[in-house]
Amino acid sequence: MTSLHTAFLAITPPQAVLDAVDGLLERSTDRRFVWTAWQQWHVTLQFYGRVANAEALTDALLHSLAEIEAVTLRLRGAGAFPQPAKADVFWLGMETSLELVRLYEAVKDASGAFVGGRDRVAFRPHLTLARMRRATDLRPDVEVLEGVAVGPQWLASEVVLIESETGSKGAVHTEVSRIPLRLPK
Repeated sequence: MTSLHTAFLAITPPQAVLDAVDGLLERSTDRRFVWTAWQQWHVTLQFYGRVANAEALTDALLHSLAEIEAVTLRLRGAGAFPQPAKADVFWLGMETSLELVRLYEAVKDASGAFVGGRDRVAFRPHLTLARMRRATDLRPDVEVLEGVAVGPQWLASEVVLIESETGSKGAVHTEVSRIPLRLPK
């Protein structure tokens, strides 16, 4: 039985999307932002925190997601947590579709027993771009990306269980397992 220090389930965009995000940021030298590394860019479906039995979580997801169809996704727009006027995190948003919501609901149903109370939050699919050195008004940054698509659409044909360990040099993400989604006919 493998335990995970901190885990989450994510969709990892393909290289063409990562390149588009990187191109969006390449000219930015704004010191308010602590930019995340492209190797860590992902769309979180569910955060779990500590997981005592990674195999049980993977099995639950494999069973539940076997009949969930792959989802077409696209990054669009931006936002900030907890709010743009006083932000700690800057992110790119996702086009939301019924298929993405169905995938999230299946994940939630399959793995609810692994989610702690404080991690039961509203689903807001996003790709974290940066953390702020201190709370910052990001309304202009969010507004400039309103409705803007970043990169091509892609078909997410799997989700990835990832362990995250935070050290003095930031978080290190390690892939634990890949859970396939059913390809469209």
